[in-house]
Amino acid sequence: MPNTAAVRRRGFFFVFVATVLWSLAGLFSRMVPHLDIGTVLCGRAAFGGGCGLLLAVHDWRQSKFDARALISPMTPVVILMSSTAISAYVAAVMLTSIADVLVIYATLPFLAAGMAYVIAGERSSRRTLIAAGVAMIGVVIMVIGGFGHGHLLGQGMAFFMTAAFALLIVLQRRDARLPVAPINAVAALVAAAFGYAIAKPVPVTAYDVGVLFLFGVTTITIAFTLFMEGAKDVPPAEASLIAMLDVVLGPLWVLMAFGERPDVATIIGGGFVLAAALWRLAPELRGEARSIATPPPTL
Repeated sequence: MPNTAAVRRRGFFFVFVATVLWSLAGLFSRMVPHLDIGTVLCGRAAFGGGCGLLLAVHDWRQSKFDARALISPMTPVVILMSSTAISAYVAAVMLTSIADVLVIYATLPFLAAGMAYVIAGERSSRRTLIAAGVAMIGVVIMVIGGFGHGHLLGQGMAFFMTAAFALLIVLQRRDARLPVAPINAVAALVAAAFGYAIAKPVPVTAYDVGVLFLFGVTTITIAFTLFMEGAKDVPPAEASLIAMLDVVLGPLWVLMAFGERPDVATIIGGGFVLAAALWRLAPELRGEARSIATPPPTL
């Protein structure tokens, strides 16, 4: 039998590395400030989606998923939502601070819970509703702080991106057989086509291509693959908790490299969001710790 502790450590490592790679997104976007949103979107999504599609083909040839599952009425809807979220994310990180984007994105579980209730009638616990209310207070504080600073459009894109991802989660649950990896890769390529359509005719250097290649491959292809692999061996609440490091690491890299400091409203609002998420996750973390501390009976 496999070593359970070793498998768990492997899962934690994969999820942690994926989170660190995702947190570099703001850093990559700040490395090409002279490029427009369309060009950055096209380059990042084309490289990430292309490499992701190659991995998906490899997995299919290894019989890791059934391609017939892609024939579903949900497939085009999921691709549309995913490509929309990928596009809005690039716009958000280029129009407002990285801290703003990541704090708003941290409300994803609560938006997903609300949409699941509206679309599928799934009722959330009282704890989730209270935490969602506290998190939204934090977002309101951030948005109010953005008035007069030119951040509102970027914050709006961040919220639009988060809502699209939340809807994506709810829709995918309605057809759990959908293979996520190829759909994510195709969605990235659709976003790349949209980026190409709106890109300005600006000169792109070899340096720019290198940054966009790393941006796409690390944050779309590698991070996604590692997270999905690691999440198989890590309890959902703990995986979510590790992924929340993105909210801290993302602004930290940009602060260290470019001196981009979050404003007071973002810090206060972020505190509300993080506190709400941690409080909501606490029961699951305690329950998982108890189940892990008690070994299963020997058969």
